Amino acid sequence: MIIAIATFRCQEDKKQDWLDWLAGEDGLVKTRAYEGCQLIETLSSPDSSTVMLYEKWDSVEHHQAYVGWRLANGLGEMLEEMLESPLEVDYYDLTDI
Repeated sequence: MIIAIATFRCQEDKKQDWLDWLAGEDGLVKTRAYEGCQLIETLSSPDSSTVMLYEKWDSVEHHQAYVGWRLANGLGEMLEEMLESPLEVDYYDLTDI
């Protein structure tokens, strides 16, 4: 299992649009049903336009397949209009500490 942290630095007037999309029928409902997705939670900063997704996946390959599927279905173009900087994705392993 891996943890993926996706950081979306939204344009100030687009943050709520992004949150609404995530909550809609094409958003995280489909993500949660995607093969390999164990968990996805949304984190929204009250002091900025940043939205983060905390995600648990079976593997990096599962997450990357999911991202590829989203990009092939138009998410990249939508994000270009909403974000002030490119999407950031970092991967982490859980430790025994």
